[in-house]
Amino acid sequence: MNRNPLRRVLVVDDEPMIVSLLSTILREKGWDVTEARSGTEAIDQLDRSRFDVILTDLVMPGDSGIDLLRAAKEIHPDVEVILMSGYATADTAIEAMRNGAFHYIMKPLKPDEVVHLLEKAYTQGQLQRENRFLKSEIRAAHHVQSVVGDSKPILGLIATLQGIAGVDSPVLLAGERGTGRGFFARIVHFHSRRAGELCVPVYCAGVPDETLVAELFGAPSAIEDRTSVPNSGKMELANHGTLYLADFAEAGREVLERINRLISDKTMVPDGGTEPVTLDVRVIASSAVPPEELARRGNVPPALLKALEPWTVRIPPLREHLEDVPLLLHHFLQEANRERKKPLRGFTPSALSALETYDWPGNVREVRDLVRAVAGKKKQGTMIDATEIPPEILYRNLRRHPTK
Repeated sequence: MNRNPLRRVLVVDDEPMIVSLLSTILREKGWDVTEARSGTEAIDQLDRSRFDVILTDLVMPGDSGIDLLRAAKEIHPDVEVILMSGYATADTAIEAMRNGAFHYIMKPLKPDEVVHLLEKAYTQGQLQRENRFLKSEIRAAHHVQSVVGDSKPILGLIATLQGIAGVDSPVLLAGERGTGRGFFARIVHFHSRRAGELCVPVYCAGVPDETLVAELFGAPSAIEDRTSVPNSGKMELANHGTLYLADFAEAGREVLERINRLISDKTMVPDGGTEPVTLDVRVIASSAVPPEELARRGNVPPALLKALEPWTVRIPPLREHLEDVPLLLHHFLQEANRERKKPLRGFTPSALSALETYDWPGNVREVRDLVRAVAGKKKQGTMIDATEIPPEILYRNLRRHPTK
């Protein structure tokens, strides 16, 4: 038997036979098992040891499984907790999940099911620990210093984003497709007081209303089997963090009315529910359609547009700051060099001359895609020349700047 001391589980139940049975099964599967006969005893164990997973009964004398769950998340936030119960209700399942439980399983237990859930919980815990190490890199990637460009429009945009990051109001980022609306939304998030929480993206364009409602507000799910629980929506996932709504005006009227309610009174009614849930969520919306055009179209509730109006930020298209094109070209070439591990030396003067005067209708995204496409066909150590630029770019450029 291979025992891995890093895979530590605390098994808690007031029935000694269940504890003994689970401990035997889990030790055979390589788990390092600690036993407790009550929630109170288990909480004492938390002060002495760290565990990867806690498997606990829900109803016990003294401290309950919910009490243990809350204490565990306070003492060791990374620990995953699985609750067991012989008589579950939707209310207890919801309470368990809102307090951070990994899962909720019904008795009588099936050994294979228990082992499978513990493996999943352990894997999730490992991923969360890895994500913490990556978080500093993610923040750095969305720092204002990571914005490529030193033109007046970009410096003005950076100053505006820094200003609105410090307040907690809803934001509308208005800009053409390809200008980096999602990137700038994350910059606002990572410079706000919510930087330690999630920035949850929701893409509204082309999504059927019923799908978007389920994604945002949760899909109702009765406890149909032994392990199912109600599905939380992304609004609840973004609680204490930021909800980024890409192309928000593409959503249906019902969705937009409910978003407006979240902004106005900080509440949401889960799909299929009746009782409002209080949420602390900052909404950042984006639109490729200018706000004045949205108002003329009339599909966005006026109250929602009014809430977004004071904090509307216009992201300039690339044609308004073409002086940043050389910086962008070299930035994306460096990215391509890192990804493909066959570095190129740069751009020839003829290539730069052609690309610096192109109007880039696809904006920054078009620059990125062009560099990636051309760099992928080049040999290591060579330079990108004008002859390798797609002819449609040269033709469009020629029409804008005909030779005299």
